[in-house]
Amino acid sequence: MFQIVKISIAATVVAAFAYCKKPQIIGPPLYGDPWAETYTEFNYSVSDVSQDSSFGPFTQKGMLENPSLKENSGLAPCSYRSDWLYGHNDGGDFNRFFVFDTTGKNVRHITVPGFSNRDCEDMGIDQNPIDGKKYLYLADFGDNNAVYPEIYVYRFAEPILSSNAGDTSVETAEKLTFVYPDGPRDAETLLVDPWSHHLYIVTKRESKARVYKAEYPFKLAAGETKITLQKVAQLPFSGLVGGDISADGKRILIKNYGQIFYWTRNEKEPVSVALSRKPKVIPYKIETQGEAVCWSNDSKSYYTVSEGKNAPIYKGGVR
Repeated sequence: MFQIVKISIAATVVAAFAYCKKPQIIGPPLYGDPWAETYTEFNYSVSDVSQDSSFGPFTQKGMLENPSLKENSGLAPCSYRSDWLYGHNDGGDFNRFFVFDTTGKNVRHITVPGFSNRDCEDMGIDQNPIDGKKYLYLADFGDNNAVYPEIYVYRFAEPILSSNAGDTSVETAEKLTFVYPDGPRDAETLLVDPWSHHLYIVTKRESKARVYKAEYPFKLAAGETKITLQKVAQLPFSGLVGGDISADGKRILIKNYGQIFYWTRNEKEPVSVALSRKPKVIPYKIETQGEAVCWSNDSKSYYTVSEGKNAPIYKGGVR
């Protein structure tokens, strides 16, 4: 009797599945890439961009104290101290970056194993979704004459330092090797996306800047030793020398020598979609070859530092 009931239930289940219609799927595939991007050329004009009124004054906060930091080309915020910033020299310096406070007082320098600094032009920071640690990125992709067949980004865990420690070194660094899909380029802007964890590289010298993407977790194809970047956008202006995405993912800055362009970003929106909208500009004072900009670690303020010994540090922010 028990066996007959069991067979009856099984038959009922089979029959139900046989006559049940599959549910209709509405919208994108369930397992599609939410950060997928296709190449797009943007055609808005930046000749008449408006000032964003939500930002307050842009003021000098101090000057770089360390005379060795004389060609600062990139900035990133320290994740665990709101009063510390990271910076690095342009090409020609040895394998190090610098820690200083937001008034310019020197804290120390940190060496990075394997970092050659051929022409390092920008840096960024992001939280690794796998181990939860913060990682710094040093972008060695400057190429004034567009001759280098490959570019490098060095990635390493952010060192946690005490105030009284001397100069030190990180234990290890990963060297990521990239190639452009359409030949060598000169670039000075690295954007590290805290949502997708992808890297975006923005070129400098074309009349219309190109935006390339390196997808996290930066896996090599079988048999390959370098990763080919994906071209995802073309911006309708040029001469771009630095940029950053805020730690909360909602704000994007890209600068040239005369202006800082600003985009807001909707939740779960790919970077190129945000860049497709016409930007605004935020307060800025033209510096002596000002190439470095970053957000504060609370995403409310931004800092700039130019090249040159004892360069001034400027700060702006949301009112």
